[in-house]
Amino acid sequence: MQFFCVRTQAIQQTHQALLQLQGRRRGSSKPSRALRVASLYGHLQWRARPTGVVCFAIRELAEAWHLQPRLLREDLADLQAMGWLSYSTGPQGTRAELHRQGSSTPEPQRSIELKAPSDLVEQFAAIYNRHRPGSWPAYQPKGAVLLARLQRAIRYAGSPESLWERSAAALSAMPSFWRETYPNGRSGSDCITALLSADRKAAGLGPEFWHVFTWGAGACGRDADLERARRLFLWDGHQWRGQGIEALKLQASEKQRLAELLEAEGQGPTGSAAAQFQQPAELY
Repeated sequence: MQFFCVRTQAIQQTHQALLQLQGRRRGSSKPSRALRVASLYGHLQWRARPTGVVCFAIRELAEAWHLQPRLLREDLADLQAMGWLSYSTGPQGTRAELHRQGSSTPEPQRSIELKAPSDLVEQFAAIYNRHRPGSWPAYQPKGAVLLARLQRAIRYAGSPESLWERSAAALSAMPSFWRETYPNGRSGSDCITALLSADRKAAGLGPEFWHVFTWGAGACGRDADLERARRLFLWDGHQWRGQGIEALKLQASEKQRLAELLEAEGQGPTGSAAAQFQQPAELY
């Protein structure tokens, strides 16, 4: 297990930023609180790599850190007021987008329309080529062919940066048919067009149904599940061990699903969760 420490400079900068909030401050004014806020931001930085976005469950993180959820909500509110991140909460958890590392001034919003539209296509192509699965061919920009569709997607996403983030999430979360079968005989241009299109039954209903938005919609839920799996299960070198009463109360199918999430990150041998949790419960 690796431990990630917060730099003294980061704690000092956090303390100064909290002082500048004055009447907008939500949490405690004690100097020691800067350590917790800086630790939270550092934790989110680590988890948000490389997209700058992280999805998590506040209550689960609070339990893991032995804190009241209210305290973490106050910390998030102050981090947002400081301009270091923005966050929203929903049924699938909390989604935080980190803006800058260590500035108490919010980063200015960039214009959706860039001065050189062809550059927009090149930026999107770079995101696609960086995050595409190996089964999808690379794409070389060809003029401004995609520009009109790309601009529609950006208007729906809210900014180019938001679209780059959603594109990366969609490319990593695409269904198996699109990952394994669709790219056969297809070009990079075909695959990008598919990313900026909807399934036939949703064709014409607007960009909110395009794959770039629908495929990545469950990313927050998956991240929250992965965090829960890390908290509840551990590979001991021989089998999966449940941590606490919550893990013991789960159905075998749910235990298998969570353990398989950990398998996908490299914990335990592949197939060990299925082999273990498909046996009679008394054996584990």
